[in-house]
Amino acid sequence: MKKIIKYAFLTIISLSILVIGYFFSKCNNINIDENLENSSGINNLNSKVFDQAFIMFDSAKVRTDFEIFEKEDDTVNFNFDVHKSPNSENIYSMTFNSGDGFSGVNVHILKYRNFSYTSIESYNDNKSMFDFLKFDRYTLKKQKLTLNKSQYKKGDSIFGKIELQIKFNPTDSIFTSKGYFRSIIE
Repeated sequence: MKKIIKYAFLTIISLSILVIGYFFSKCNNINIDENLENSSGINNLNSKVFDQAFIMFDSAKVRTDFEIFEKEDDTVNFNFDVHKSPNSENIYSMTFNSGDGFSGVNVHILKYRNFSYTSIESYNDNKSMFDFLKFDRYTLKKQKLTLNKSQYKKGDSIFGKIELQIKFNPTDSIFTSKGYFRSIIE
């Protein structure tokens, strides 16, 4: 009986170490640029406008110019929100989202201290019985996050730049996506 408990305990500890190791292998260091809020990329956000499909954001201030597929005009398809965890001072959740109410794309960034983890998902209201057979439309290859400082409090302004290399799985195309963002920590 003691051997079973001992092996179960060792198995739980081993699995915990593997999960923690996997998480940190997917995390990247965050770059800090204290002059980012005065950069031309942040200032250019003032001249951007939401795409006509985003009528609900029409009067809102544009918070990001992030795009998955490059655009040459001043319209924006993505919105940006950032939230501080109520349970921890070091965890922040940042979300870039674009959608029409029925389908869209979310890019989630989890910031813990000076590390970030990024994931990308597409969503759709069309549900079928074989959804579990479908693969993700996007795969994240590389990520780089630059922020204006390392620690924030609720109500602080956050300025940053995101650079992602994303594989669009249906065509096996790889896109370099980037953009600046600004917001207030909620």
